[in-house]
Amino acid sequence: MDPNWLVLAHILLFVYWLGGDLGVFYSSRFVTDPTLGTEARATAAKIMLAVDLAPRICLILILPVGLTLAALKWGLGLGGGALGVIWVGCLVWLVIAVTIYLREGQPLSHLLARVDQAIRWFVIVLVGGVGVWSLVAEGPLAGQGWLAAKFLLFALLVICGLAIRAAIRPFGPAFGRLMQEGSSPEVEAELGGSVARARPFVLAIWTGLVIAAALGIFKPPVLF
Repeated sequence: MDPNWLVLAHILLFVYWLGGDLGVFYSSRFVTDPTLGTEARATAAKIMLAVDLAPRICLILILPVGLTLAALKWGLGLGGGALGVIWVGCLVWLVIAVTIYLREGQPLSHLLARVDQAIRWFVIVLVGGVGVWSLVAEGPLAGQGWLAAKFLLFALLVICGLAIRAAIRPFGPAFGRLMQEGSSPEVEAELGGSVARARPFVLAIWTGLVIAAALGIFKPPVLF
C-alpha cells in the first residue's frame, strides 16, 4: 500500500476532528442561550450531538492510521499481524461509538459508554506509555522524539476528552429539565456551568491538535 494514501487519510481525519470540535463548540452557544425558545435550543442540541460524532470517529480512526504510518515509514516495530489486530480492535471501538450515538438515552448506550471509557483508558496507558518510554529511555521510538511526542500528545488529548465528559455530566439532566419544565435560573446555571467547565479542555484539544500537526510537518530532531 502506498503510504501517501495513509498520509492523506491522516490529514483528513485531523481536519474533521478539529472542524467537528469547532462545530460542537459553536452549536453549544445556542443550546445554552437563554434568550432562545426551547424548540430552537432542542434543534441546536440535535445538531451539536450529530456534529460531535465526527470528532469521535476521527479520534478512533486516526489511531490505526497513525500506527500504520509509523510502522511503514518511521520504524515502529509492528508487523502485519499486530497491525491487523489494531485495525480490528479500532473498528470494533468505532461500532461501539456509533451505537452509543444511535441509541442515545437507552440502556445499551449507557452500557457501551462504560465500555468506551475503559477502551480510552487502555489507549491512554498504552500509547502514552510508549511515548514517555521513547522520550526518556530506549523505547520503540527512541531517536524520533517528534513521533514519541505525538504518541504522548494523543494520550493527553484522549484524557482531555474524558475530562470534558466529566465536566458536562450535569448537562444532560439539566437539558432534560429545560425541555420539560422550561427555563429557570437553576437550569441555566447548570447548563452554562457545564459548558464553562469543559471549555479549558476543549481549548487544550484544539491546541494539542495543532501541535501534533506541527510535529508531523516539521519533525524537530530535538525536543528537549
